[in-house]
Amino acid sequence: MTPHSLKARLEKGSKDYYIIDVRSPESYAQSHLPTSINIPLAELAGKLATLPKDKTIVAYCGNINCGLAPKAALELAQKGFKVMELFGGIATWQEYGFPIEKKS
Repeated sequence: MTPHSLKARLEKGSKDYYIIDVRSPESYAQSHLPTSINIPLAELAGKLATLPKDKTIVAYCGNINCGLAPKAALELAQKGFKVMELFGGIATWQEYGFPIEKKS
């Protein structure tokens, strides 16, 4: 999923997406997508029961070279979740000037 398509869907109030940031808690605290939750990749297997099966999970990580989101997406797909990866991660999201949040 591209940053533009995700932003458009979120602006329309779509509740069909559940956004997970698979980076470290420290990276998440520095900046993250609005409404996203932090589940580091190493903790994903233990959190599967908490994830919604009725929504499309959008996984993202740091940038286009980061391998965390593709690994998370593959693991989720293998477990039967509907999943997409945010192209370019948070770096591309920020390059477009889209809103971010910081943990206070």
